Amino acid sequence: MRSQDSRLSPAWVARTTVTYDELQAAAGSLWWLQSDPDHGGVRRVMCSDRFGTANPVTPSDVPVGGQLHAYGGGSFAVVRGGVWFVGNDGSLFHQPLGAAPERIVSVLGSEQYGDLVPGPDGGVLAVRGDGTTDEVVAVSPVGAVQVLVRSSEFLACPRRSGDSLAYLEWPRDRMPWDSCRLLVGNISSDLPRPGHTVAGGPSEAVLQPSWGPDGSLYFMSDRTGWWNLYRLHNGGVEAVLPIDADCAPAPWEGGYRSYGFAPDGTVVLTVLDGFSTELVAADPTGALRRLGPNLTSVKPYLAVDGDRLAVIGSTPSSAPGLWSLDLAAEADAPALPVTAAVDPNPSWTPVPPSIGTARSPGGPVRFLLHRPPTAAAPAPLVVRAHPGPTDDVPLRLDWTTQFFVSHGFAVAEVLYRGSTGRGRTFRQVLHGHWGEFDVDDCAAVAEHLRSTGVARPDAMFITGASAGGYTALQAASRPGPFAGATAVSAIIDPAQWELSVPEFQRPHAAVLRGPAGAALPERIRCPVLVVHGTADTITSAKEAMRFAQELSALGNDHAALFLEDGDHYLSAPAAREQALRAELDFYRRIMSRPTT
Repeated sequence: MRSQDSRLSPAWVARTTVTYDELQAAAGSLWWLQSDPDHGGVRRVMCSDRFGTANPVTPSDVPVGGQLHAYGGGSFAVVRGGVWFVGNDGSLFHQPLGAAPERIVSVLGSEQYGDLVPGPDGGVLAVRGDGTTDEVVAVSPVGAVQVLVRSSEFLACPRRSGDSLAYLEWPRDRMPWDSCRLLVGNISSDLPRPGHTVAGGPSEAVLQPSWGPDGSLYFMSDRTGWWNLYRLHNGGVEAVLPIDADCAPAPWEGGYRSYGFAPDGTVVLTVLDGFSTELVAADPTGALRRLGPNLTSVKPYLAVDGDRLAVIGSTPSSAPGLWSLDLAAEADAPALPVTAAVDPNPSWTPVPPSIGTARSPGGPVRFLLHRPPTAAAPAPLVVRAHPGPTDDVPLRLDWTTQFFVSHGFAVAEVLYRGSTGRGRTFRQVLHGHWGEFDVDDCAAVAEHLRSTGVARPDAMFITGASAGGYTALQAASRPGPFAGATAVSAIIDPAQWELSVPEFQRPHAAVLRGPAGAALPERIRCPVLVVHGTADTITSAKEAMRFAQELSALGNDHAALFLEDGDHYLSAPAAREQALRAELDFYRRIMSRPTT
């Protein structure tokens, strides 16, 4: 058996977590956002050449990333001789390469900038929103702002080709993955004017418009129930690669790019199934081949640079990092790492998970199962309800999961109803049933693992963050298999959350919430650990504190941890470390109670 020395420590996991986002290819280099524990989780723009030498571009004392539409995205754009980026207050900065950043446009009130793409003459195109009005603007290097489009709806993804501007628009009472239109307008006039709709509508969600090298306008649409790639051609819409699979994720952030174009006309895109993400290339004849089969998870940031493709990818044994593929290589050629991998823990080797299926009241429910390699079965079980709930369960190395596995827990990650990667119908089935169908599916997985001898019947726990925290609290509020629940940055009352959440997400709360209602302390049937950051801007720390206080008054088995200045994601390494330690101690305390 492995010794206790092989167990991962909370501090090691917190120091190891590095995130990569918004990868793009420009000026012969790769550029991306990175946050790592050595800089307190601050996001910086990084740049790398093809040899893998990475250097920070922006300083750590000017964090990158705003909160346009609550979650930001499209945080930087590379232009000749420098970069534009959004500061953490939502304002616009320009930084010549090798020089210090300069604030070009300050924000007023609730304004936020985001969705940046290069503009003409070294300027930038962006979306500017203030909570009531969105605008597509062109900003010159000296800070002159021209409004190209103004709308009372949400706007995203400005893409310019000559005097033509393509962009997305969706109603303020809908989410962009439920209803979104693609518009094209002429911007030769100095006055802002709306474009005309070319795709999308009330029951169709269009994503990620892009002008292709052939001059056509490409985009993702779920008009068939699956997000597939289309193009506007000869006055009509035609499918580029019809497939019964989602080729893009739900657009939580700006700047996603789930497809790209090679010089020979080959289209590269992602294909999702809820767990894994495949890279597929379709040449001009329509012939398909798979790229980088060693990768199992790929973030929606494809960067094509000539005959090479760079991605943020991962495998069951490697955490997300930068990988490169030769588009001219033979089929099934593996992707090669660009960035150095995190030094592994010398005493712990991750064990790849298996994919399982359980029966729930709604039918089959799939899950990833991570099992301790040497622990005797049955083992204590942690069921993880992913956040979102419009999200998936990526098949990749996650050190938080490995932390619990190293301490003898089995971990099940549930692709419950409402998740993405399984088409429009599957992700919308949770509408009006939040706190019901997701809980049913998580409980069904736990019962399945108990009945098959994987899980200890007296030591099955559920954990979740954000929307997953609400799922965990609702699971703790009904008779069921769980001996304890952990709610991190949790939504507690969907009705109250709808009133307080950033406007972008209010329709999400409205369409999801149903009879389950608020998680109420008096309904809780098992011990609960509440973890929340005091600086959370997505879910209410005050509501969580009140909930924890009322729980404490009802019994001594509950616990709470409130992290000073912690954000919604507990991004700071110290916050992540404290949360991991508290959750492990919570489960151990429950398992150590005498049985009756």
